[in-house]
Amino acid sequence: MIWINGRLAATATLGLVSQNPCARVACGLALFRGVSERRIGMATRGARLVSLRAGDALVRRGGPLPGLCALAAGSLKLSVSARAHDERVLALVAAGESFGEAAALRAAPAPFDAVAVTDAKVLAIPVDAIELLLQRDTAFARNLLDRLAAEILRLLAGIEAGMLQRAPQRLASYLCTLAGSDGAGARRVSLPVSKTVVAAMLGVKKETLSRLLRDLSERRLIAVSRREITILDRARLEGVR
Repeated sequence: MIWINGRLAATATLGLVSQNPCARVACGLALFRGVSERRIGMATRGARLVSLRAGDALVRRGGPLPGLCALAAGSLKLSVSARAHDERVLALVAAGESFGEAAALRAAPAPFDAVAVTDAKVLAIPVDAIELLLQRDTAFARNLLDRLAAEILRLLAGIEAGMLQRAPQRLASYLCTLAGSDGAGARRVSLPVSKTVVAAMLGVKKETLSRLLRDLSERRLIAVSRREITILDRARLEGVR
């Protein structure tokens, strides 16, 4: 906070957002919905934007996160590997989404590899600034709580799918999720990442994914053209077991 002759310098405070690219990125994040620009500007004064090329790692499992992180542009995957060539993708992070909040707030090592799928920019906000904002802004505290609760539910759903669903059902569910809630008529979707990454998300080998796609195509449930997939029969696809 900047004071001049005992008064808050409003123009200087506004400059924290207008002249700070990190603050401008934060203003567009769901995590900061309802938070004033003044507080966003102050929370991001020590933040930085990290540029990554496709394949670059922001952090490897066991390393320190650079703060509370959010993706400003591009795409990023969170994954774990038991051994070489045996990767399991935990989540894909899209622009505007935050990740690693729990580990950052507890100063715990990263529980995953965070690797850019495409060229990307990551916003990293110092944890001490986030902790101060938590104390002062109920909107931010509520947003962060909602985000952590949603992440727990997503992880539980992933565990359930891995334990109770067979690979064809996991693939069918994923395709239906990409298609959204509109179930009327054929729906064309595009895989957001390579088939290698999709296979790692579903817990199967790339060759297995190709076989599953071919099987669904032969059953006239979908039509496949590289990474473009047309859902021909949504009802039957949802019923795959």
